[in-house]
Amino acid sequence: MSLLLAGAGLLLVAGWKLTWFLTDDAFIAFRYVSNSILGHGYVWNAPPFRPVEGYTSFLWVALLDGIWRTTGVQPPVAANIVSLLCALGSLGLGTAMFLRLSWRPALGRWRLVLLALFLLGVTTHRTFVTWSSSGFETALFDLLVLGWLAVCLDGRRPRASRLLLVSGLAACLYLARPEGLLFAAATLGVLGLRGWRLRGPRPFAAGAPLLVVPLHLGWRVSFYGAWLPNTYHAKVVGAWPESGIRYLLSFVLEYALWFPLLVLLVLGLRQARQSAVAVVEGTAATIDARDPHEVTTQRAVVGLCLATLLAHFLYYTFVVGGDHFEYRVYSHLVVPGYLGLVWLAHRSRLRGSVLAALLATQVALALPVPWSHWVLSQERRTRAETRRLLVELAPHWPRPVRWYAATFDGLQAWLIEHWVCVRHQEHKVNQAYLASLFPSRAEGERLPADGFPVLAFQAVGVASWTLPQVNILDLLGLNDYVIARTPVDPLALRGMAHERRAPPGYVDCFAPNVFLKPGGGGVRLVERQEPLTAERIEACERDWAARAVFRRRRKRGRARGRTAHRCARRSR
Repeated sequence: MSLLLAGAGLLLVAGWKLTWFLTDDAFIAFRYVSNSILGHGYVWNAPPFRPVEGYTSFLWVALLDGIWRTTGVQPPVAANIVSLLCALGSLGLGTAMFLRLSWRPALGRWRLVLLALFLLGVTTHRTFVTWSSSGFETALFDLLVLGWLAVCLDGRRPRASRLLLVSGLAACLYLARPEGLLFAAATLGVLGLRGWRLRGPRPFAAGAPLLVVPLHLGWRVSFYGAWLPNTYHAKVVGAWPESGIRYLLSFVLEYALWFPLLVLLVLGLRQARQSAVAVVEGTAATIDARDPHEVTTQRAVVGLCLATLLAHFLYYTFVVGGDHFEYRVYSHLVVPGYLGLVWLAHRSRLRGSVLAALLATQVALALPVPWSHWVLSQERRTRAETRRLLVELAPHWPRPVRWYAATFDGLQAWLIEHWVCVRHQEHKVNQAYLASLFPSRAEGERLPADGFPVLAFQAVGVASWTLPQVNILDLLGLNDYVIARTPVDPLALRGMAHERRAPPGYVDCFAPNVFLKPGGGGVRLVERQEPLTAERIEACERDWAARAVFRRRRKRGRARGRTAHRCARRSR
């Protein structure tokens, strides 16, 4: 068993090396860490510019900040090492959850075979492997979700220490990503369901880590002046189910998720319902089935956990419309998905050989589309070749299954046209391309901060890291309060995280004077005819922020007016 886990770890490391990349957006978090090291705090531009929360993970920024301060390892190096460790942690934790199943005696001799297939499925899953690097907090978030599930689904009698661990993981999930608030709310339900059996003040003490949530929210509002990160306002323009449905269908086709759905249908709805409850037996052999209250409570906890995952899934799919990055918001479902397939088949009283065949079939079916896509994409190495990268699989697939690849290609074409599900190779090449346009960080540090130099740019990640002294206007609004709240053109083609635009005159107010050199390789600093002062910066931000809020309120008022008018017409 140890050899299996070690082999899976080596396979994951090989996949990490094969797909290693940094996205341009990852450097945004690195910029906030850099400004903290420089003494400005977690801000995008140093004062007198207003603080903006353009990062999505406070925990990730704080972690990279701590690593840099204690070891001297800078974020671009540390980020992917930490992500790999988190992915290895998910692999180990998933194995522990797999082994904690209460296996039937008839399946005992199949357990190692099934474990090997489970590990093979996870370590060859392209989404899981891809997000073991990237520079994002994705692997950390996935590990925390899996840990939260493992502890919540532990059916043993409740202990204060276990409930304390659940609360701690939920607090970390909240700090890791904004949607962690959903897991924190669900944890309150878990504490209510499980904590009632504890006597004295221990249930309240077990929930103490959740105090992080109101404390951080209070700090966010007082420091940044908003309840949600600026990235939310920049990215979420309105519900976009037509994108989310295609994003989901593309994911289903790419990883052949229709197969487990077909198995679910064949086994029957009754068995499917029981399989969800099987977590009660599977995660803890020590549960006292003779205590009906304990069994009922555990079933309620299982339902709450599944409802939390479902709510997260539905929000990103039908409201946000998926994600700009390929399946990033589904990556935390890879390990639980394989575990769920095993639970389903195990609960259906299938023979070991049949269960192994089902799992092996799913592992095999999940390989052709993602990895043939990866192989074909490696042929594109320039920015011109990878901009809105669309790799068509159908011409390269055998004729009998070409229809399947063509269906997948059609979904991908629509998504990528709208900047959704942008693939790994495009982000990898784009980051390298941007690095070629800007100077190294050592060279950029020599640019003076005097006079408030300003660069206005769209893809700001690499630029923000290599030019630490330069103030950067993010023209897509991820790190700009005004642009993130400027209404979008309703007639323009929708594009994930590419819809916001600066209002006319806004950028000119800051008199940008840092420009790329022709042909790339550095920047040039132009002396302004009229100096940019701290007072002018504060006035520009104050006046334009007021206009942005006014435009937004006026747009909402018009929308409510149109809705009321339609309702009145229907009533007549």
